[in-house]
Amino acid sequence: MAKGDVVRGYAAQSELSHPETAALDRLAGEARGLPILDLGVGGGRTVSALRAISEDYVGVELSPQMVAACRQRYPEATIELGDARDLGRFVEGHFQLVVFSCNGIGMVDHEARVRILAEVRRVLRPGGAFVFSTHNRRCPDHDAGFRFPALELSWNPLRLLVRSARFASRTVARMRNRRRHLPEERRLADYSVINDVCHDYGTLLYYIDLAAQRRQLADAGYRPDSIAFDLAGREIADDTRDSSILYVARK
Repeated sequence: MAKGDVVRGYAAQSELSHPETAALDRLAGEARGLPILDLGVGGGRTVSALRAISEDYVGVELSPQMVAACRQRYPEATIELGDARDLGRFVEGHFQLVVFSCNGIGMVDHEARVRILAEVRRVLRPGGAFVFSTHNRRCPDHDAGFRFPALELSWNPLRLLVRSARFASRTVARMRNRRRHLPEERRLADYSVINDVCHDYGTLLYYIDLAAQRRQLADAGYRPDSIAFDLAGREIADDTRDSSILYVARK
């Protein structure tokens, strides 16, 4: 269940990242007017950009609260409650473009990730593109230790008291979450599932490097010539230390 402040935060976002802009600039012409599926649409950050390419658009989101916020924000768009692991409502080969942004595919375990790749490939048209971002195993955060939240000091005693109380509360939450999730971490040859600082250590995230991700895509039946972009929106051939990489994979 998404908390109200989290929903409001996501619903206020509208800007694309540099790699998203680079990927969509490359794909817009071939997807113009054709069916687009937007997985993990959240509060609707990607809706306007994708509907500018095609109004034949469907957004899918797992959180009912996010679906409600997105529908309120974009009443003209089709936003559905659903799970990327099961796209059975959509017929095979329907979409020209499928997007899963914000490292959303990294919020599930390995078995679920493989199911998502298979489901997306099934609903893509031949030659269609799957655009997704995922955490990069080569980044420094992969092996970072425990981090305390930031504490902004102030000469104002009342303001300092409030900030200190917030710092203490978040520190306790981080320690509690870290203790709960640390035993669930996995570091395998091709990928890791780790408890990093995201959401105050409140979840497990999937990390994979560029070479292993390309092998995973090939094993799932995608073409071997996937394109990758770093956080600056530059196409890359070799690995980067950036925290995430955006991929364009073809059926």
